[in-house]
Amino acid sequence: MAALRHMAQFQKSLLLARSAPRLNTMIIRSATTLNDGASKVHDHSGHFKFERYFAAGMVPIIPAAYFIHGPVTDALLTIALTLHIHWGVQGVVYDYARPFVIGETAAKAAHAGVYVITVLLLAGLLHFNTNDVGITKAFELVFSL
Repeated sequence: MAALRHMAQFQKSLLLARSAPRLNTMIIRSATTLNDGASKVHDHSGHFKFERYFAAGMVPIIPAAYFIHGPVTDALLTIALTLHIHWGVQGVVYDYARPFVIGETAAKAAHAGVYVITVLLLAGLLHFNTNDVGITKAFELVFSL
C-alpha cells in the first residue's frame, strides 16, 4: 500500500512539473561549432569523386607511356601528372594550412604557393618534353639502367 501511495505521489508531482510554467525559457545549445574556416567550405564530394576517377584513369597511362613514346603521350602524361600532383598538394594545404592554425597571411601564402608549385611543375615538364628527350623516353632510359 505504501508503494502504491508513493507511485501516486510521484505521478502527481510529474504532472505538476509538466504543467508548471517554466522560469527559464532560454534555449541552451547542446553543441557548438568551432569557426575554423571549414564551415565556409561547400560540399566537394563531386570534385572528390572526379579526382578518384581521374587517378584511376591514370593507371593505364603510366604503362602506356613506357611503351608509346611521342609528343602526344608526353603531353598527356605531363598534364595528368600535373593535375594529380596539384590536387594532392592542394588537399594537404587546405587541410593543414588553415587561417586559424597558421594565421591569415601565412594561409594565403600557402594557398598561393600551391599554384606557384603547379605552374613551375607544368612549365618544367613542358620544357623537358620540348627541349630534351621527353618524359616517356626519360622513363625508358631510367628503367634501362
